[in-house]
Amino acid sequence: RKHLGGSNFARPALLYTAGCFLASLHHVSGFASAPKLSGLSLRDNGRSLTARAVCGSSSPLAPHPCAPLIERRYRFEKSSRTLQACQMSMQPNPSKGFNLPSKLRGVLFDMDGTLSDSEALHFQAYRIVFARMLPDHPANPISRDFYNANMAGKTKFISLSALLPEGGNSAEDIEKVATALEDEFSRLAKTDLKPLPGLLGLLDFLSEQGVRCGIVTNAPPTELEFGVDCLGLEGRFEALVPSSECSDAKPHPAPYLEGLRRLDLKSSEAFAVEDSLAGVRSAVDAGLVTIGVTTSRSEQELLDQGAAMTVADFSDAELWSSIRAALDKRS
Repeated sequence: RKHLGGSNFARPALLYTAGCFLASLHHVSGFASAPKLSGLSLRDNGRSLTARAVCGSSSPLAPHPCAPLIERRYRFEKSSRTLQACQMSMQPNPSKGFNLPSKLRGVLFDMDGTLSDSEALHFQAYRIVFARMLPDHPANPISRDFYNANMAGKTKFISLSALLPEGGNSAEDIEKVATALEDEFSRLAKTDLKPLPGLLGLLDFLSEQGVRCGIVTNAPPTELEFGVDCLGLEGRFEALVPSSECSDAKPHPAPYLEGLRRLDLKSSEAFAVEDSLAGVRSAVDAGLVTIGVTTSRSEQELLDQGAAMTVADFSDAELWSSIRAALDKRS
């Protein structure tokens, strides 16, 4: 910092240099005993700049040409808001495979858009409710792009607080619209909600292998219980974690950290499955290898947020191969 100056632009550059140097140590012969690099932080007057290098190898140290993933992220954080100051990433080629935790003991799933393509139903619910209750709203008729940008992966309170017009966004107004959205979703889900292909088979296989599973969601508790019941998934998950029971909602890592705590797991013993950008960010920042499901976002959008790979559903052959490989290493 002394040589780069004291501006905010200099700080990410300093961390960029330091992060690259520390990451390179993991690929130099003779440093095999060095602990795996998990982060580098600089805190200044309540702000935090973070540089992280993640080496996606199952061994303590891999020669540089063999490392399948090197990711460096540099973030500028202030209070609860996260501003991206500088980011450089070398993303894996999804067709080349990736490494799941070698001590795999658990999987944490998001719910909406991950266990089923329920985001499509939430989108329809928003279209119907906004047209009926807020006919003059400028977003009507709501498009899927508008839904993805403003509602998908967020709590209804956060979405509606930003979208309801001034003078009509009191706590009572938000609760009234949120209740109407939940009722409309329930009506649609009773006939249209189905598990994603391959989900039930994967859950059966994980259970047989002694892998513990949980759900981590921004959905309210009533909607979480309804979704599990509607999909016929009762008793398949050892932990149900709505973000309302955590200190913060996604994209904060708190919900996934709480999921790990309830399953008595370390982040190095589990992976996450997500479909939203906020959800991927939450899981990645909790230290979890994360699989993106492309029900609502593109492959590249999910990879840009830190997903290790993407799948269309749970019948994906590469996903199954990676899970089996991780379980083989465990034994």
